[in-house]
Amino acid sequence: MTIHRPIALMHGIDFFDAALPIYVNRAVEDYQLTEHRHDFLEISYVSEGAGTHHIGAGAFPVAPGDIFLIPVGVSHVFRPLTAAPKQPLIVYNCVIAPEAVHRLLGSVPGGSELALLLDAADYRRYADPYGEFQRMFQRLHYEFLASDPGREAALYQGVLGLLIYLFRLDRKRSAASAAARPAMPVGLETVIDTIHSRFDQELSAPAMAAIAGIGERQFHRLFAKQTGMSFKAYHQHVRMLEACRLLRTTNRKISDIASAVGYQDLPFFNGLFRRKNGVSPRAYRASSSAH
Repeated sequence: MTIHRPIALMHGIDFFDAALPIYVNRAVEDYQLTEHRHDFLEISYVSEGAGTHHIGAGAFPVAPGDIFLIPVGVSHVFRPLTAAPKQPLIVYNCVIAPEAVHRLLGSVPGGSELALLLDAADYRRYADPYGEFQRMFQRLHYEFLASDPGREAALYQGVLGLLIYLFRLDRKRSAASAAARPAMPVGLETVIDTIHSRFDQELSAPAMAAIAGIGERQFHRLFAKQTGMSFKAYHQHVRMLEACRLLRTTNRKISDIASAVGYQDLPFFNGLFRRKNGVSPRAYRASSSAH
């Protein structure tokens, strides 16, 4: 079973200046941006707040210090923990055209070794325990916004610094940390597909464990390790994402939307939505319409 959900394609040409294939921003994440993929390399750094990063077939809780290296074609989107403005999820992003990265590394002695970072088709996740990467990223963001002499050279130097840092993290990883996110077992992949395609239905853990071909206890353990959430929380999360989409893009009654995502009890749906998103469905729709 395959997941069929709209995934936008972002193009570097929409971000880059004609002579500079590098773009850096500081984003306050919300629920407006949809899941997307892109034709450029992206490095993302979680600076403040908490939330979830939906990337590839997985979903991970994120916190300050989390770093992601996202290759061309990998779909992802960040979501804040709540929609409350007092608890923002702030992410720095650096995007660069793949050919520009290869030219940069090809022009630096020893750069070919760093090019190994670009060979992986899947994303990579890192941690910044001492804040060094954040300081580098903030400096890169400053250089991007400023018009100081030598700006272009400083930006390339900053990108090179980020790549060197990530390359060293790659080399320092122990076997244990490298195994922290194993390849998703085929059975669990089928379960994830099932949740996304049948989120409006009641899906029991025993039934999903049977689909995965493992015992229920092992299923709960492996599911949480893979997604960063319990099976129940992930199911609710997918339902809430669809409810948010329907609230943003349709004029359907809230009771109809609740039913469409699997909740027949409207007060329960309203309460759960508020706990998950920080506002009521009605307030969320009003806020979305105002943008």
